[in-house]
Amino acid sequence: MLTYQIALSFFGIAVLLALAPGPDNLFVLMQAALWGKAAGMVVVLGLCTGLIGHTVAVAVGLAAIFATSETAFMVLKLA
Repeated sequence: MLTYQIALSFFGIAVLLALAPGPDNLFVLMQAALWGKAAGMVVVLGLCTGLIGHTVAVAVGLAAIFATSETAFMVLKLA
């Protein structure tokens, strides 16, 4: 059973992890610092497009197919 103390600990750690910049955030910041705001926005658009693509693939079950079929995974890698 989830106790108050465990829930509070989980919430605190989740907030810290959410606030910590990950590789995507650092990449966007670096590109924006080097090439300007427009380049940073292009990187954000590319990252979000990839995220949407992965989400759609999981939603339609492609991830399960690639996980179970070695041939399908090889075709994906080659594509």
